[in-house]
Amino acid sequence: MSLNVGQCATGLTLSERTEIYNYIRLKFGASILEVELIDADLEYSICDGIREYSTWVNRWTLQNRLGEMLGLPSEVDFTLKYISNSLYFERSFATSIAEQSGYGANSVKEYKTDVITLTGGVQTYLVPAGREIADVLWYTPSFINLFGLDPFANQNIAFSEFGASFAGHTLYHVMPVFDTIMTAQAAELRNRVRGSEYAYSIHGGPDGTKLVRLYPTPRVGGGGGNNNTGIGGGAGTPGKMFYRYYDRVGVAGNSAFSGNSANPSWTAETISNTIDGTTYTANEQGNGLVATPADANLDIINWEQLNSNAKQWVRKWALAESAENLSFIRGKFDELAIPDASVTMNSDPLMSFAKETKDRLFKILDDDLEKLSYKSIMEDRASVQEAVNKSLSFGPMSIWVY
Repeated sequence: MSLNVGQCATGLTLSERTEIYNYIRLKFGASILEVELIDADLEYSICDGIREYSTWVNRWTLQNRLGEMLGLPSEVDFTLKYISNSLYFERSFATSIAEQSGYGANSVKEYKTDVITLTGGVQTYLVPAGREIADVLWYTPSFINLFGLDPFANQNIAFSEFGASFAGHTLYHVMPVFDTIMTAQAAELRNRVRGSEYAYSIHGGPDGTKLVRLYPTPRVGGGGGNNNTGIGGGAGTPGKMFYRYYDRVGVAGNSAFSGNSANPSWTAETISNTIDGTTYTANEQGNGLVATPADANLDIINWEQLNSNAKQWVRKWALAESAENLSFIRGKFDELAIPDASVTMNSDPLMSFAKETKDRLFKILDDDLEKLSYKSIMEDRASVQEAVNKSLSFGPMSIWVY
């Protein structure tokens, strides 16, 4: 009798199979006792060991390499494959940050700048639909440019007490810079407490448009006076307001593509499901790329792909699994009656042996994989290099010849 255990036993030769079968049976006393395990039971135990080993190795792969798998097609088989250090995961964050400054060279979204002409007394302005606003250039002017730096300002007369003989641009050069900084800071603080700094808010508008509301309300126009006074006392609010945005229309030939999807060429499939006579229609979600540990394609490693250490681990596991199966079989009857005596079955010792062996094998594998993580490997190599450098530092230094 043989069980269909799948591809896990691929490469397991007849001689290897026979050797493992005999090893397990002899461990249970087959030379003098009957072992109630058929070949199908032993074959299943071997494949169970291979699957357990593969599961732990695949977990190790995900812990060390998921960052390189994210964003790759989910149909790629990553089993026992080395993935280069592309830093794709890290670059995805860097690209999104760079896009905010217009430096996203690999971005599929076009970064643009537009300008809105302001009208005196009008606070809210419309931004067309299809624009993803990244930055609104509406900032409080620097007060250090408004106070103390004008070489022809009448206020420079006050600086004559420092020894200057006349006002004007000469005082601009001879006055202490610290005084200019303090004057600008004082003016900035007065405005923040008594007035208002430049600010803005973005609100949703009709049909996908956006509304940008500016604070304070722009006061623009010709002729100066109150009609042109704004923040900073005499520095009128600008006549134009610039903003940067991402163009969401026509990207990659798809007007519905915002540039945030990982795969713009993927088209969602419409699926229907009928429940209690009612048909529900929806678009299938996903884009065929690795996004979580569950998406990465990691298959079961078969026997021929295991090295000698892994095969020995599987042998030990198959022995423990067989002991567990044998315990269930013999545990059906605690005692067997025979003429003038009874035989006690060893179900409990077999179960204890199986549990202890499996726990020990799990610990060995877990410790080995933890020590062999990429992080641990780099730390160990760094420690070795540090020790080498320290050792060499105690030796005599060579004479440098120019």
